[in-house]
Amino acid sequence: MTISQRFHRVTLFDGLTETQQLQLEDVGSEIAFTRGEDLFRQGDPADALYLVLRGRVKLVRHASTGASTILDVLSAGDDLDIASVIEGRVYATSSRALSDGTAWRVPTVAFRRLLAEWPPLAGNLLRLMAVRQRQTVEALSALAALNIEGRLCRVLADLCRRYGIVGDCRGVILDLGLTRQDLADLTGTTLETAIRGLNRLRGQGLITWEGRRFFVPEVKGLEGVIAAA
Repeated sequence: MTISQRFHRVTLFDGLTETQQLQLEDVGSEIAFTRGEDLFRQGDPADALYLVLRGRVKLVRHASTGASTILDVLSAGDDLDIASVIEGRVYATSSRALSDGTAWRVPTVAFRRLLAEWPPLAGNLLRLMAVRQRQTVEALSALAALNIEGRLCRVLADLCRRYGIVGDCRGVILDLGLTRQDLADLTGTTLETAIRGLNRLRGQGLITWEGRRFFVPEVKGLEGVIAAA
């Protein structure tokens, strides 16, 4: 795999020269991960930046009560908890692989040095953090304003837009290996409440599923529930 092929989906590296990408090769390394593996855990020293090259990873925040919330599902080109790396203390989340894949690992010290030396990299980081801030505000607003069906529709519609596969007559295929508990965590509710919400959405013909694979006949149908909530 060439350097440009490895990093072409990494938004953080947009605009970097070939020489700079070669330097990234020198300071980083590619690691493999398997489904169910933790790349790092909440509270571990934030000693490296991880960027997904292939596969999918979920970011999880654990509360002192033992409850967990999935903050996001990430795939090729996405960074994992970059804010903790910049802060340089401990990871604020855990990252667990939803599939087999690979990631690029850059030690924190090296990454922070490159940030100081490469203005394009720092600019990309500022834009990413601004987008992350907006998404956080929107997610918090949705939790406060939407009922469980609305929250499920919002999460499923977003995942369909990012990872959905146009499939057969059943509609868009969402094959991320997400459990009902994962969807409960993503929507900030209990497993029982999430299951009831999913069953109501299925009764309305908005989703169907087989195991951990979901089918959405029309993403616009999910968006309609959000708008009406």
